[in-house]
Amino acid sequence: MENQSLYISALRCPVCGAAMTKDAASGAGMLLCGGARRHTFDMARSGYVHLAPRHSGGGDAKAAVRSRTSFLSAGYYAVAADALCALAGEYVPSGLIVDAGCGEGYYTNRMAACDRQAYEVCGFDLSRDAVDAAAKAARREGLNVHFAVASLFELPLADASVDAVVNIFAPCAESEFCRILKPGGVLILLGAGERHLLGLKRAIYEETYENAERADLPTGMVLCEQRTVRDEIEVVGHEQIANLFSMTPYYWRTSVGDKKKLEALERLHTEIEFDCRVYRKK
Repeated sequence: MENQSLYISALRCPVCGAAMTKDAASGAGMLLCGGARRHTFDMARSGYVHLAPRHSGGGDAKAAVRSRTSFLSAGYYAVAADALCALAGEYVPSGLIVDAGCGEGYYTNRMAACDRQAYEVCGFDLSRDAVDAAAKAARREGLNVHFAVASLFELPLADASVDAVVNIFAPCAESEFCRILKPGGVLILLGAGERHLLGLKRAIYEETYENAERADLPTGMVLCEQRTVRDEIEVVGHEQIANLFSMTPYYWRTSVGDKKKLEALERLHTEIEFDCRVYRKK
């Protein structure tokens, strides 16, 4: 965590909007702002800082974070992480990359670990449990990556201060992303493709449909490129099948009876498909 200049210089106090600095006298890495009130923010032991307004809450709870961490760390979605790293390497030769809605940090840390990377990476998520897990994973791997608790709709970053935003299976807050991006900066979106998890849906429902195109695609940015990444995976064991299911929107809108169909499965074969889009700020 040594070279934090880009990250720190981009940060803004979530209370008053003043620029932030790291208190060199604080061994724990306290951040303080340059405003009249000098607001301070302590770094957690795991290495993240809480920069959301005090009234904020929400995001994934510990159980959901554990489930997603277990599934992703098993490598089932490695092709998506590889595609993200390739796009970041092509479109962001250097500078600061923000993972908006970083969750447990799987993709954030993969970008920071890329051999070709010459950029600095930071991740923001509203779930303190997720950000704590992300920071701990980064520390274990010795990665130069930074995490903070904050909403992707209210990022504590200066206008035109970052070179790229990545947004992975999270809402696309176009106006906020455009605010923090430099002119010519890029937004990399990664989400579910048309046939993503069709095998999972077939195991649950009588009738299945391909996924509709997401409704929150940017309208005021220039589309540079679109890629589709496909693979097939064999998810082994009740626990990992349950972990995958809990990561999907179907988890919240499936009947108890249909959910029980998954409990009988020892293995689940399914297609995975990821829609990758790169946009440039005008």
